[in-house]
Amino acid sequence: MRDRAVLAGALALAGGVLAVVGSFLPWAEISAGLFTEQAKGIDGWEGKAAIIAGAVMVAGGIRVLAGSHQAMARLRPGAAIGGLVAAGVGVYTAVTIRDQLVDAAATELPRVEVERALDNGLLQLTIAIGLYLVIAGGIQGIVAALVALGARNEPVAPTGAGLRGWSRTGTDIPGVPTTPPAMPDVSAPPPGAVPGDGDEPPG
Repeated sequence: MRDRAVLAGALALAGGVLAVVGSFLPWAEISAGLFTEQAKGIDGWEGKAAIIAGAVMVAGGIRVLAGSHQAMARLRPGAAIGGLVAAGVGVYTAVTIRDQLVDAAATELPRVEVERALDNGLLQLTIAIGLYLVIAGGIQGIVAALVALGARNEPVAPTGAGLRGWSRTGTDIPGVPTTPPAMPDVSAPPPGAVPGDGDEPPG
């Protein structure tokens, strides 16, 4: 179960990092001849949502990798929600990126001309690396949540010793007296005999 917890934590941590880093990278690239412009994820609400989702996954993964088995209970919903948000935002952006570009360009140019330029190849729109990283990070968060379903919340097993290797019974702890050894049983002398006298009694 410990191996499963480590795997879930590592997936959540890596997925969160990908989502956060990808949000600061370009999500789309628009080019027209020699003119090229990039749009970063952080420029819109989608990138900010991906950053929050990634931070949730990173926090959950760190808690699990730090050795807290009880953190698995929080990792399951955190990784699932964070992964769904990051992947959902990324897929939504990839599907609607053309419409978003047309809407943004329509403030300066007629919408029909922008769409015609895209159809004729005069204006090219490509998805950049940042968006792929966010989607990949979201998928890893979902996988981490699925892996965490098979891991139980188990406390750390006791080692059998106290702090600094002292015995749990307290026999070696400074300030606590040790238990004296038991005295051996000594048989009683026979009646009339004087202990320690080796001479025979007078006749």
